[in-house]
Formats: sequence, C-alpha cells, structure tokens
Amino acid sequence: MTGGSAPPPSIRAGLGPASRAPSRLTPLRGTLPPEDAPRVLDVKGVSKRFGDKLVLEDVSFHVPVGEFLCLCGPNGAGKSTLLKIVLGLVEPDRGGILVAGLPAEKGRSRIGYVPQRKAFDRDFPATPLEVVVANLRGRWPLRITEAERETAMAVLAKTGAAKLANAQMRDLSGGETQRVFLARALVTKPDLLVLDEPTAGVDVGGRAAIIDLMAEISASETIGAILVTHNLQAVARCAERVLYLERTVKAWGLWSELSVDAELTAIQVTTGDHRASAMDGD
Repeated sequence: MTGGSAPPPSIRAGLGPASRAPSRLTPLRGTLPPEDAPRVLDVKGVSKRFGDKLVLEDVSFHVPVGEFLCLCGPNGAGKSTLLKIVLGLVEPDRGGILVAGLPAEKGRSRIGYVPQRKAFDRDFPATPLEVVVANLRGRWPLRITEAERETAMAVLAKTGAAKLANAQMRDLSGGETQRVFLARALVTKPDLLVLDEPTAGVDVGGRAAIIDLMAEISASETIGAILVTHNLQAVARCAERVLYLERTVKAWGLWSELSVDAELTAIQVTTGDHRASAMDGD
C-alpha cells in the first residue's frame, strides 16, 4: 500500500472549483482500484435505517488486498454504523458484504479490529501480554504457553510495545494502549484491519507514533485496512484512497483528488494549503 500518490492531470479534469456545480448530485469518482484486483472487503448496496432515520443508503465500495482506505465524512455521516455492519455488530436492511471473498458470517474471523481508546475498560486488571494472547486464543488465558508468549511478544515488538508486556493496562498512556491494541489486532494475521479513530484521546507524541505505525502498515502488500479518522495528518500520511461518506458514498478516489474538493468539507484542503501535514488533532 502507498499513501496519497498524485493522480494524472486528466483525473482532475472537470473537477476544479470553476467547473463544479453548486451541489453535486452524483458521487465524485476519482482513481478507483482495478475491478479485477483481489479484494479483502466488498460492500454491496448496503442500506440501514433506524426508525424513521435513513443512516446508510446503497453504500458500495471495495478494498483490494494491500490497500489502506480512509473512511471519512462529517459527524453523523454513518461511518460508525458502516463499521458495525462490517464487524457483524449490526445487520444491514439491504445489501451485504464479503470479507476475504467469503460471506460475512464466515469471513469476519479474518478481521483485526483496533477500537477507540475509550472503548477499553481501563480498570480491568490485565497486562498487554494477556490482552494479546486472549485474542490469539479466542478466550482469556489462565495460563500462557511458551509458544503463545513468543507469538505475542513478536507482535508487541512489531508495534513497539514489547517493553510494556507485563505492565498493567490501566497504567499505560493513550498511545501505549493503542500500540497494545494494534498488536492485539495483528496477532491473528488478519486479512483486513479496521482502525476506529485510533488517535482519539491520545497526546500529540502518541498520535505521531501511532501514525508512524499505520504508515508502516500502509506499506504492506498483504493486508488491507480501513481507517476511520478526523485526523488529516493520518489520512495524508497513510491513505492510498479515501471514501467520503454522507449517508451514501459522496466521493471515492485518491487523497490528492478528494482533499482539494470544496464540497468535501470534512477533509477539505485547498490547493497550496499545508493543513494536512500540520494538523495532528482529531
């Protein structure tokens, strides 16, 4: 995976401010993945309603093997609901998904999930080693085997958290906690990694470290990833493509194509503006 490569000049033809209609009725389609590329996630016509509120409408996209996709959009755009559908926590009203080419109910074991920091009960007595092994085994470990310890320590080392293995989770900083949860997600060798606002609630130094780790993942050729974030630095650094959601797919293409579009307010970066590299908040 590579982050934010510049598109050919023809890609932006007709999409600049002078030629854009006041309100776009059809989605912006930039440079999309090849249709025949192997896919780790295929979302097909997904719609979801809660009561009278239509939250998602006919959402379709796919993530090829080895691509890092950032899911962006304003608050209330349906991003969290879409993630819950991908993770199997919510059933869509219409449409469906394939994970690693398998029906959702069979493929979801191939997903690694990194939640927001606030989703973790920091009062629960646990060590990072136990947290990682629990996901490897599929249940809480009363005793950790040597093989499990070696596997867990290797992935903790990969995320820069090996020295934290025997600490208490409640004593870790936000950035350290997210390193552990990234190791937890990677230990099962997933086909698809889902990261939900991984820099939220993390201090500036911790955010930089997490973005560095995600940038390493974005260079992988074997794992696909979806990142949900408001952090423009993370998007600019990690994303190969961006999917902009506002109930339905409003835009899908390279970061360099979408970030200069004035209608995409949640990620707008005007030409010559360096906010994407300077911003490190969420």
